[in-house]
Amino acid sequence: MATISFRRNSIPQLMNEQGTWVQDHDGKAGLLLNSFRNCMEISSNPTMVFDLNSLIDTVTDLEVLALCFQHEEIDLIIRRMPTDKAPGPDGFNGMFMKRCWSIIKNYFYALL
Repeated sequence: MATISFRRNSIPQLMNEQGTWVQDHDGKAGLLLNSFRNCMEISSNPTMVFDLNSLIDTVTDLEVLALCFQHEEIDLIIRRMPTDKAPGPDGFNGMFMKRCWSIIKNYFYALL
């Protein structure tokens, strides 16, 4: 089955611009690369067909992004956390966080 899948998923030959068939790997790779480059040519002076200023809202009050997290916000996130998902590489899932929250919450507050 693996051999059949390999044959079905491979490209045995490609025709170049001169009409000749290319069968070696390097030749096929070069044809594909040239074709990709021709399709993806970059214009030196692109024309904008839309107005960026109308798409992006101007925000002036960004000080809120620098505020510290409130304990209520952190508690709400812990309550909403799924019990069967681990939020990080340590492997502690939501059930652990919820059950041990009264013990570990002050450490989290200090961390955040």
